[in-house]
Amino acid sequence: MKKTLIESQKIKLRRLTMGILSIFILFLGGVIFSATQLTAATEKELKSDKTVKGLILSPDKKPIPGAVIIVKDTDTGTVADIDGVFSMDLQYFEEESVTLTISMTEYESTEVVVKTNKLPKDLGKITLQKETE
Repeated sequence: MKKTLIESQKIKLRRLTMGILSIFILFLGGVIFSATQLTAATEKELKSDKTVKGLILSPDKKPIPGAVIIVKDTDTGTVADIDGVFSMDLQYFEEESVTLTISMTEYESTEVVVKTNKLPKDLGKITLQKETE
């Protein structure tokens, strides 16, 4: 009886040790994965220095989330985030300048010309006017 009790406790201790070791290995793997992803993102940002960014606002200076920003005459574009902020990589455009068309329902579209040799560039605040009926 004592032998089976001791063996049972040894088995439980072995399982506990293996469980703790497994958790530690998974945790360490997650930390390493996160660190490599963070490094990869930083390197990508450094390589892509042809970005344009801005803030889309309504006439009452409130952000417009979901505003659509498209490079005119292409299918390249992005959408403003919940704070009205957008960022777009223009590294594949070889033209001297590109025109960004910014639009949102209930607002008039506006166009902004961006010189690709002057990137990265922050366009600052871009205010869209309400549509007139």
